[in-house]
Amino acid sequence: MLRTRLLTAAAAMALLGAPAAFAQEAPTQEPVTPVPSEPAAPAPATTTTAAEPAAPAAQAETPTAANTVIDTLKAQGQFSTLLSALDQAQLTDTLKAQPAVSIFAPTDAAFAALPEAERTRLMDPANANELRQLLLYHVIVADVNSSQIKGTKGGVETAARTQVQLDGTGEAIKVDDATVTMADIDAGNGAVFAIDKVLMPSESNVASGDAEEATSEEAAPVSTPAPAATPAPTASPDPVTTPDPNAAATPPAPAPTPPVAQPDPASEPTPEPADPTDPVPPTA
Repeated sequence: MLRTRLLTAAAAMALLGAPAAFAQEAPTQEPVTPVPSEPAAPAPATTTTAAEPAAPAAQAETPTAANTVIDTLKAQGQFSTLLSALDQAQLTDTLKAQPAVSIFAPTDAAFAALPEAERTRLMDPANANELRQLLLYHVIVADVNSSQIKGTKGGVETAARTQVQLDGTGEAIKVDDATVTMADIDAGNGAVFAIDKVLMPSESNVASGDAEEATSEEAAPVSTPAPAATPAPTASPDPVTTPDPNAAATPPAPAPTPPVAQPDPASEPTPEPADPTDPVPPTA
């Protein structure tokens, strides 16, 4: 996943404090040098000169533009539920006082799409901190316009210190799974983008994308290169003996004489003795 940081939100910590924190920040005044009095005056008049530098410092704390993002939300007429939620979370004055903020604002129809029990639970004063974190997930502490989002895709830090995914690679700008239905609604201290769905930090596309990448990296088998094949040993030819021409010729050994079979006396027939009664043949 392409991780292109579109904006940084260095001032996100300011939105995490209670709205009272902004009111309690006393403006820093420059030291006032008393105006020396004339000899005839009984005492130097320092009261009026000390109060004059305080006015510019007080003006620096609040945007000079009257049309803040809160005023813009009210003027649009389709963010009544969001405005009530901002009041419940004590974020209305905080957003008015910020010099540059952009709000991805769910419309009344987007809030109506939530289950009624979930809307009631979020608006319960006992769950004010959860509602605050949910709403801060819709805020970027910078003045954003659609030209910065078009053609890019990546996570952007929100005032809740978690990242939301802005995707400008399609026909319509996507904020996580929500679609921007109206962009660049200008305000004196930022911009408003109307979206058709309430964003949930637990369903951040940035977080789920990181988890998928980690899972795929863990599941990918590690390919071990196969060992190189060992070549089969080559049979070496029998050595050829070259006769030495200087060596004396050796006559071939005589062939062995086969043994002569000796007659077995026991196997020869024994002649029978002559019968004396047989006539003696005449001598020729």
